[in-house]
Amino acid sequence: MRRTKNQKGFTIMELMIVIVIIGILIAIAVPAYNSFRARAQERACQSNMRTLKTAAAIYFADTNTDATAVTDLTPYLDNAEGITCPTTNATYTVEGTTITCATHGSL
Repeated sequence: MRRTKNQKGFTIMELMIVIVIIGILIAIAVPAYNSFRARAQERACQSNMRTLKTAAAIYFADTNTDATAVTDLTPYLDNAEGITCPTTNATYTVEGTTITCATHGSL
């Protein structure tokens, strides 16, 4: 087989270097993505707890008694039973105006 003077293409060494660089970028990106996702879930949980806390305060203002369960807050929220922690998918515990998540604590 004759080789031409203008033979074009990549050598195996160049391809291996590109693959190693891509591997390093992935090794950096995956942990960063996982920590970002965990922070986003924690912030979503805190947002859910603030929503429930506001509904519990309105419940107390209307009835002059503390809420004892999330179902007490149903008239004040569109989907009280559907509000769950995004990390564990657990429901929240309501004791008066204190809202507690099993994973992220109370607010």
